[in-house]
Amino acid sequence: MLSEISISHVRNIESASVQFGPKFNVFFGENGSGKTSVIESIYLLATAKSFRSNQIRKIINEHNQSLTVFGRISSLTETTKIGIEKSLDSNNIRINGKTIKVVSELAERLPVLVIEQDSHKLLESGPQWRRKFIDWGLFHVKHDFTYVWGSYSKSLKQRNALLVQGASNEAIESWTEGLTEYGEMYSSMREEYVEAIRPYFTKYVSALLNDNDFTLSYRRGWSKDISLKDYLKENIFKDRSNCRTNYGPHRADLVIRKKGKDARDNVSRGQQKLLVYALNLSQVSYLKDVSDKDTMLLLDDLGSELDLNHSSNLLSLLEQSFGQVCITTANLETIPLDNMDEVKLFHVKHGSITDKDVTLDNNNLDNVILDKKSIEEINELSINND
Repeated sequence: MLSEISISHVRNIESASVQFGPKFNVFFGENGSGKTSVIESIYLLATAKSFRSNQIRKIINEHNQSLTVFGRISSLTETTKIGIEKSLDSNNIRINGKTIKVVSELAERLPVLVIEQDSHKLLESGPQWRRKFIDWGLFHVKHDFTYVWGSYSKSLKQRNALLVQGASNEAIESWTEGLTEYGEMYSSMREEYVEAIRPYFTKYVSALLNDNDFTLSYRRGWSKDISLKDYLKENIFKDRSNCRTNYGPHRADLVIRKKGKDARDNVSRGQQKLLVYALNLSQVSYLKDVSDKDTMLLLDDLGSELDLNHSSNLLSLLEQSFGQVCITTANLETIPLDNMDEVKLFHVKHGSITDKDVTLDNNNLDNVILDKKSIEEINELSINND
């Protein structure tokens, strides 16, 4: 569990600290106040990158040359301290005071999933988004995934370089051997993973959409009933013509169908959002079952992404079997707080995160764990985020 975080110079947050509750943590405030920057900082701590931008200059506060995020992960048996400093030209990552070079060590310590306004691309956009989705899950449940993925990626890069150069068949074959060996392993891992999360997907689709007509399957990136090695051999002329490897796991896709038809063409935008939630909850729930790892869910602007009824349904599911959840909203009234047993509220304004007791008379709702009785009282108020 992420027990606390300290943030310095992340966008409009000059300096702020947060001590999280064990379940729901809701950050509310006006647009531009810094709410999303809080969960962006959590994501930075867990992955050393932002989900909002690849340009570090946009992430670092405009008046500074570097940012720092420090976090403390607590369990029943140990406490882990993580610190990350990013400047325009360097990164410095420390775990318990020790500098690390491999970013994946962060993800192993603090699994996080973010669902935000671009998450619909998981369904709408190209297959690279869905391959990334599968690989996130494999990273956390298969210890040898990183090695297999890295070996396949290296072989693919070398083979493609030889195709661009117009190299001999013998030279190309020298990298095809490794490509097909690791490609078959990679594809098998993905197929097994999709098979494993399928019942979870069915469960959450039924709960969120009240629909049992959706199916989930894996398209491996080359024809069925033939090995990757033989298929590449049959298509070597096409590879040479295109100067690239046209088949393999790098061309795979995760396919969602409704009554046998591509779901992308048969669902509304609102249903797409719910399908994205179903997919992510499937991953998190499966990871918890097979490894006992809790994933921190970051839900950005929940009130604008889902209506109150669907938000209530989602939060009821999260309350039953998931770990920490961080939610941002510009309007606290769009969050069904009365459906949540344990909530910690934070008011964000101009990059500051306040820490005060609740005073129901003046709507000051900052940073306090509430029971259901208190939540019911709060939901009767007209919240003034100023």
